[in-house]
Amino acid sequence: MKSQLYKAIGLMSGTSLDGVDVCLVETDGGNKVRMLGHFYRKYGKQLRQRLSDLAQGDLPLNDVLRLERALSLDYAKAVLDSGFLKKHKVAVVGCHGQTLRHLPKEGLTWQLGDMNLLAEKVGVPVVGDFRRRDMAAGGEGAPLAPLFHQVMMKGRKRPWAVLNIGGVANVTLCEADGEVWASDCGPGMGLLDQWVQMKKGMAYDKDGKLAAKGTADMALVARALAEVPFWRKRVPRKVPRSADRYEFSKVLDWLDGAPVAHGAATLAALTVAGIHRTLQDLEAKPGQLEGVFVVGGGGLHPVVMDGLRAKGWAVREGRELGWAPTAVEAACFAWLAVRRLRGLTTTLPSTTGCARPTVGGVLTA
Repeated sequence: MKSQLYKAIGLMSGTSLDGVDVCLVETDGGNKVRMLGHFYRKYGKQLRQRLSDLAQGDLPLNDVLRLERALSLDYAKAVLDSGFLKKHKVAVVGCHGQTLRHLPKEGLTWQLGDMNLLAEKVGVPVVGDFRRRDMAAGGEGAPLAPLFHQVMMKGRKRPWAVLNIGGVANVTLCEADGEVWASDCGPGMGLLDQWVQMKKGMAYDKDGKLAAKGTADMALVARALAEVPFWRKRVPRKVPRSADRYEFSKVLDWLDGAPVAHGAATLAALTVAGIHRTLQDLEAKPGQLEGVFVVGGGGLHPVVMDGLRAKGWAVREGRELGWAPTAVEAACFAWLAVRRLRGLTTTLPSTTGCARPTVGGVLTA
């Protein structure tokens, strides 16, 4: 029996706090998925600053509520500005929301965004709150993309990995028998972005030019791997872990006083080290993998990519799979929203550590 195809919109705003990606896909929530369009809306300076203030500290509750409303209206504007609703009959919108806190050991996570307001403004049902069902079942609530990565890579015979480098990096590893494992790796571009914003007023290290001029402090990288709690809890095979961008912030304190370029090089090296360690912990071996297919904004940073190659990993661009690197996560949440409509699994014990497979996401009417 032929499965029904849905047109769905996915929204993803990562921990870099730069803006929101909007992706339109046609999918059955299973092995069929086709990207139809991609749109990006940058956050305004004031909204970005308010989100950053809340992410790093505490604000009065009334201010939090006002910020959530402003963010949700920004999401709605992004959907409407994309033009997708004018040209297509969209069944559902999947919105991840803006992560402000992620404390998996306490079973706590918070993605800001009023899905009811978003649904009202765009006139389409919305699925949000993807993480907490998994966490209720004892999972880490992240990463959420592994099953989508598996669909992206269907038909391949050799083991492979998909590496997403956003504010936080995460990796999906698939065995030759189809078994899939996943874990966050540590900071992606989040720390490096924050460093260049503080020191140079730049949004990010474009083309890796700052990091390329600097010399990495490998003693500091080793200190981070030894002292930051995320890495002290080594990942035995098949036990995923998830990260909050801000649990690595102490590294920026350690770098205080370093030349800007050296700090950028050090943070790029730390991203590489965290990814390398996680792949090793998942028992991946460079020579056995078809490739490590990189998606997310970090795939555009040549110093990070060269660092992974120097570790022996066969780094390949996500574009080889037919996907624009910055569209993958948004497309994933469109696909997950359709899975929620169909009551299909969104997380597995091997991807998040949940006690049983779960169907995540809360659907508005």
